[in-house]
This record gives sequence, C-alpha cells and structure tokens, in this order.
Amino acid sequence: MRTCKADREVAVKREISIAVSAVMVIASGCATGPEHHASKSQDLKQSVDRVSAIEEKPYRLALEDDDDFTAPKQRSESTTRQVDHEEEIALPLTQPESILLPAPDESLPTPSSEHDVVMSLETLEQMALSNNPTLIQAMAQVDAASGAAYQAGLYPNPVVGYASDQIGIEGTAGELQGAYVSQEFVTAGKLQLSRAKWSQAACIAETNLSAQYDRVLNDVRIHFYKTLAAQQHVELQKQLLANAKDNMQTHKEMLNLGQTNMAGFLQSEVDLSQNQLNLQKAENNLERAWRNLMAMVGTPDLLRSTLSGSLEPTEEKLDWDSAFHHLLQNSPELIAAGEKIHHDEITVERERVQSIPNILVDVDFGHNFETDNSVAGVTAGIALPIFDNNSGTIDQAQADLNRSRADVKRLELTLSMKLAEKYRDYQTAWQHIQAYQNEMLPKARRAHELLYESYFKRRAAWLDVLLAQRRSLELQQQYVDALLAYRETDIVIRGMLLTGGLTQPPAPLSGGHIDAVPKPR
Repeated sequence: MRTCKADREVAVKREISIAVSAVMVIASGCATGPEHHASKSQDLKQSVDRVSAIEEKPYRLALEDDDDFTAPKQRSESTTRQVDHEEEIALPLTQPESILLPAPDESLPTPSSEHDVVMSLETLEQMALSNNPTLIQAMAQVDAASGAAYQAGLYPNPVVGYASDQIGIEGTAGELQGAYVSQEFVTAGKLQLSRAKWSQAACIAETNLSAQYDRVLNDVRIHFYKTLAAQQHVELQKQLLANAKDNMQTHKEMLNLGQTNMAGFLQSEVDLSQNQLNLQKAENNLERAWRNLMAMVGTPDLLRSTLSGSLEPTEEKLDWDSAFHHLLQNSPELIAAGEKIHHDEITVERERVQSIPNILVDVDFGHNFETDNSVAGVTAGIALPIFDNNSGTIDQAQADLNRSRADVKRLELTLSMKLAEKYRDYQTAWQHIQAYQNEMLPKARRAHELLYESYFKRRAAWLDVLLAQRRSLELQQQYVDALLAYRETDIVIRGMLLTGGLTQPPAPLSGGHIDAVPKPR
C-alpha cells in the first residue's frame, strides 16, 4: 500500500511537469506569432529607410546655388555595389546618376585629335604666305610708291574762269565780258623725271617685298625646326625618365638585399624627380615653340599637332667663298641699296631742271560792249630764276646720292661681319654633327649593347647598363641641339641673313612715301 501511494505521487509529479512544459511551449508559440514578426519587419524597414535617406541624397558641390540645383534622375532598377572583399550586397535603393561632366560632342575636334594631325614644312610655308601681316604691309608700300609715281607724272590741270573789264563804262556792261583759260606748260621733261624717280621708289618697294617673303619663309623654317627639335627632346626626356625609374627600382631592390645604403636609394629618388622636372620643362618648351611657330605662320589659335620632318643635313656643306659670293650677288638688301643710288641719281637730275621755268599761258575771250565786238586776248609768262635757282635742293639731293653710295659699301661690310659670325656657328655645328655621327653616338650605343650582353652573362651590373644607356640618351640630346644649330645657321646663310618675319618691312625711302607737297616731284 505504501509502495502504490509512492508510485501515484511520482506519476502526479510527472503529469504536472508535462503540463508546465506544455504551458511554456504554448506561451513561447504565442510570443513568436504574426505580431512579433510584424514588429521585426517594421524595425528592418525603418533601418532600410534610414540607409535609403543617406544613399539617395545626391552629391552637391559647395559652390552650387540652391536655386539652380536639381536632383539627379533615379534609375528604375536596383543595382549591385561591390565592396573591397568582393561581397555582393543587394541594394533595394535607387542610385543617383553620375555628377561627372557630360562627354564632349564627337563632331567637334578635340586637342587629342589635333595631335594626330601631321603637318609638313611646305604646308606651314603656304599658310604663312597667306596669313603673315607683314607681307600685306610690304605690298601696301609697293602700291603707295606706284601711286606716287603715277601722280608725279600727271600734267597740271588747266584753270577756267570768268573775265570782265571796266564794267559800267559809258553805261555799258564793260569793255569785256567773257571767260579765260590758263594753262601751265611743263618744260625740261620734269614730269618724266618725276615719274621715273617715283617708279624707282616702287622698284625699291618691290625688292623689299621680295626680301620680306624671304624673311617670313626663313623664320617659318627656323621655328619649324625648333619645334621639331623640341618634339625630339620630349621623346628623349621620356626615355631618360624611364631610365631613372629603372635606376630607382634597382636601388630599392639592392637596398632590400643590403647591397646599397639609404643614401644611394635617396639619390636615385632625387635623380627621378629631376628627370620628371626635365620632362615638364621639355614639354613647356615644346608648347612655347609651337606657339611661336603659329604666330609666325599667322594662325595663333591653331591647336598643336605633330610635325613631320628631319633635322639631319640634306645639303652639301657650304664653304665661305661660295656663301659670301652668293650673299653679295643676291642679297635683296644690297639690291635695294643699289636701286636707291639710281633713285637718288634721278632725283639730282630732277632738281637740276627744276629751275628751268615753265610757261604759263592765259587766253581770255568775250564781248566788248563798248564797241559791240567779240574780242580775245593772250598772255604768256615765265618765272625768272633770279633769286631761287634751286641750288640748295640740288646740293641736298647730291648729298643724299653720296650717302647712298657710301651706304652700299657700309652694308657690304656689315653683311660680311654677320656672315662671318653665322658661318662660324654653321661650321661649328657641322663639325659637332660629324663627331656625333661618326664617333660618339656609335661608340655610346655599342658600349650600351656590350654592357647589356655582359649583364646577361653575369659579367656586368645592371646599374652600369643603366648608366651607359643614360649617357647614350644624353649624347642624343646634344646631337639634337647640334642639328638644330646647324639648321638655323644653314637657313640664315642660304636665306641671305634675312630674319624678322614679324618685323615691319622697311620703307622704300627713308622719308616715307608721302611728299611734303601735294604733288610729288
């Protein structure tokens, strides 16, 4: 009986325990029901909304005005953002559009596309002949001198007027009522001499025009080769920069291996920075050379493009005798000086005949109301050169003639000195070019090749290879400078020392093309 009672108590306790467990399970099920899930979903939605508010706020520059700012459009589809560890996170948000500037119109030319255009020296010369303003000035001087020559040879205009005499005599209209004609007859060929004098001035202006063409073309060629040399310097500086980068990387690896010290590595970094500055300077020099070339051509707004050509000599070397003879025979400056002598000779002859008087004839005709007859009269006269025989002007013209004759000799000596200086630079550049071509550059390249081969055979250090390469590139830079010096002096000597393509061309006469009197003589 006692055992059965104990068994019933154990069973009751087990049933109570089961009931309590069942109640706890039911309570737990109620806590995880629909309301709890809705609460968690609401919290997640609020979190997403906060993220959305941050993500959807468009980027805005601090300088933008509030009135002009418009929010970017939103995409309709959700996108995926990559994080650093390449985990894809789906964003149920709309992303703002890019704030970058719009792409340029492909139909318009861009500077990068202009760089692809290749221009030759012949093209630039034709552009300069069409756009250089000094050529227009030189042509205007030719037209002005030609106009003066035409004006100087024109005959004087006659004078026509009303003539009357003794009006009211005896109650009549006068002894004469009529008209008169007055004409000056020029003697001693003055008009022909005046026209010849100013025609010679027009010849001087035409010679100056030819010289200005040479000046423009010479300067265009010089600036063309300067720009071409600047292009090559940029390319060589890029190779030197690559060499400096390789040198710095080699020192870095050697430092890690304990084969050099920190001082050597820092010096390699300094060399790299120096080469970067040299490249920037070379690029700036190229930009300046291009702008100077375009100014000489007359199109300063033309974007920079690549030039095609060679700095290498293509003509035989000039010798002094041939260059000097060519200069004295063909220099437009000497030709114009000779034409000025002829002009002054005509001027002297013109002033000598100036004192020969012209004949002034007056013819009057009309009606004599006193006698009731038609009458006419003739008067003629000359200016007697008693006090003014133009001797002072003749002396002045003769002095100008003597000065012009001496100016030819002075100009010959001046050109000789200029040619001597240019020929010295020309000969020096030629000698340097021959030394670089035949000796220095081939040996430098061969030294670099031998060291490069020895490096792969483990007989030379890589730093020695880089140093040999650098020396070869530096020699190439010096070679380009020598070629440019040769081109400049060769152009100047063959172009008869004519430079100054943007300098105003000289006037045919020192006093200008307008005389002090209305009618030039």
